[in-house]
Amino acid sequence: MSRSSNKEDYLKAIYENNGIDEFVSNKTLSQHLHVSPASVSEMVEKLQKDGLIEYKPYTGAKLTLEGLNQTIIIIRNHRIIETFLYDKLGYSLYDLHHLSEELEHVKDSVFFNRLYDYLGNPTNCPHGGIIPTQDNYREQAIIPLTQFSIGDTPIIGRVMDDVSVLTYLDSINLSIGDTITIIDIDEFNELIIFKINKDNSQHHISHKQASIIFSTNETS
Repeated sequence: MSRSSNKEDYLKAIYENNGIDEFVSNKTLSQHLHVSPASVSEMVEKLQKDGLIEYKPYTGAKLTLEGLNQTIIIIRNHRIIETFLYDKLGYSLYDLHHLSEELEHVKDSVFFNRLYDYLGNPTNCPHGGIIPTQDNYREQAIIPLTQFSIGDTPIIGRVMDDVSVLTYLDSINLSIGDTITIIDIDEFNELIIFKINKDNSQHHISHKQASIIFSTNETS
């Protein structure tokens, strides 16, 4: 079984796509995890049998309370490790993910609590995702750039762990916390033209890439 077909990866994908409050479609999970629709259907059925998700055909999956509790621990450990690698060891954003996935499986809660304290109790990981606790576990940036219109000025709040997107954002010097202005969207809704407000530079991004970059702004 490949890494992308692990149960924990599916739980993380549902969480990262706002699957606490909304149903996440099989298509979204397939795109997020780079697996076939058949693989998604098979794993979703297993997760439902385990009581970790609620599933509705043609609608998608949402975390149950048990699923949420397990996922909070997985996400928390992963993002604490990411923060340590980025802040203390100098890893780049696009080098973090795979090493963090290996280390998040350490079964020692004391280790992660001590590492979290050592880092100064950070609230967010380098990608902008919340470092969840049992009392505070909802992502703050949940509106994808695809939901904004021409003239809107979203603030980049979170980016999913996608190497191609992270590499591109690094190449144009676009960071978490930066504000952009949507200048144009092509007639096929496949390409978004935007300006980075801090330096007035213009760039473009595909609809697929924009769907995994999130803002905390309200859409107009």
